[in-house]
Amino acid sequence: MLTGFSHVGFTVTDVEEAASFYRKVFGAEPIVRRVYDAPYTSVQVGYPDARLDIAIFRIPGSDGLLELIQYLNPVGVPVDVETKNPGTAHLCLNTDDLDAEYARLTALGATPRSAAPVEITSGPNEGRRVAYFRDPQGLTLELMEIR
Repeated sequence: MLTGFSHVGFTVTDVEEAASFYRKVFGAEPIVRRVYDAPYTSVQVGYPDARLDIAIFRIPGSDGLLELIQYLNPVGVPVDVETKNPGTAHLCLNTDDLDAEYARLTALGATPRSAAPVEITSGPNEGRRVAYFRDPQGLTLELMEIR
């Protein structure tokens, strides 16, 4: 039986660059920052002699974690992380002030996908506002205003 949610992980091309951005977003240092190269790591991920450089952040206001992973061995090939492509994912964070967070994330180097926050006009989140961004690694970050 499944019992809960632990974390979401994204493979990145430069874990230090990605961690630098999320340090500013979350206002905190990673709770884990290290290279994983123990024998179990290779078995777990299915690559011989795997070495993963990892930064793990606690997502503010939750028990969820964000794991950023750079494969040092084997080195991967970047994929097209365009939001519409099957297999891509995004991280949605809640905020109580979307206008302020929209401006803050933009100033930190995230690229907004819309000129301003967008009002949701139907569905379970009707009446809320939302915004999509690209982080500096190209990953999609969503902010949803929850008041």
